[in-house]
Amino acid sequence: MTNTFYWIAAALLLGILIMAHELGHFWFARWVGIKVMSFGIGFGPKLWSHTARNGITYVIRLLPLGGYCRYYGEDEAVDREGDAFYSQPVWKRALSTFAGPLMNFAAAILALFILYACLGMPTATLPSIGRVKPNSPASEAGLRPGDEFTLVNGEPVNTAEGVREAVMSVEPGGSVELTVSRGGEFVTVIVSPRQLTPESDAPQIGVSFEQAYTRYDVASSLKYSVMSTGYTISSMADFLRGLITGAQGAGGLIGPFGTIREVAGETEDSGVRGYLSMAALISINLGFINLLPIPGLDGSRLLFLLVEKIRRKRMDPNKEGIVHLVGLALLLLLMLPIYIKDIMSLFRLMG
Repeated sequence: MTNTFYWIAAALLLGILIMAHELGHFWFARWVGIKVMSFGIGFGPKLWSHTARNGITYVIRLLPLGGYCRYYGEDEAVDREGDAFYSQPVWKRALSTFAGPLMNFAAAILALFILYACLGMPTATLPSIGRVKPNSPASEAGLRPGDEFTLVNGEPVNTAEGVREAVMSVEPGGSVELTVSRGGEFVTVIVSPRQLTPESDAPQIGVSFEQAYTRYDVASSLKYSVMSTGYTISSMADFLRGLITGAQGAGGLIGPFGTIREVAGETEDSGVRGYLSMAALISINLGFINLLPIPGLDGSRLLFLLVEKIRRKRMDPNKEGIVHLVGLALLLLLMLPIYIKDIMSLFRLMG
């Protein structure tokens, strides 16, 4: 099972990205003069709260998987003081609403920029071991970080892909003979690949290969970060289009627990690089999903603001509230099978 440290780090990452989203709403609202009543991170039991001199109440709750930025008069149909959220110009409300997803895209670009400029991106995969998973077939066979593969079943191999193909071709219950170079000596071991995660059907031995990395200058890093973010958004749009048309199945969708599991596993395998890569991917996901015109999400609120701008009249706040509430309930209902799959997978992992 993945080390507890990586699970905690993954949960904190999800909380940080959600906080970035809500901070986008918060900062832009304050910038354009919209009055904020409270700002909270997490859900569940309250751990800490404080009301500042400016009247804003800050709250931190136990589970870092949610958050909110509550504006003054946001749920009120009548505003006698002229400070309520819905008394503000449409452009101010639209900007503060869009700022949440915008902050997620900015956070993704920052994470990718650090990868490109400071840590470097992989340019080649070497046929040598970078890391061995604990309690894996490779660990049990005595393989170590730094071992360089030279033979697979007696045949020469000089690429990581060659090793992967040999491992994945092993029949259930079978084994593969691997020869590695270690400190000038050759060591031969017999390894029995097996399924290491519930999500992967392919047999694995539990090693990650060493990578050759290239770091880029500031201008190139910024350019590639923006391009990578745009490409990921485009890929998500294609995936969504496939879901709607039926060309793409929903089997790959995961919920919060599945996301935390994926981040923990990637971080354990690839360290800081894996952590930042997952941070960028999840942050883009949060921004993209929130821009969808689904009631209860930012995209739906922006759509209502567009209608209000065209009609020059706000929709009945009670009706709008019901639309958001019903839409959010339906969204949670649709996500229920994914949450159940998440929890069952978590129990299997713990078992």
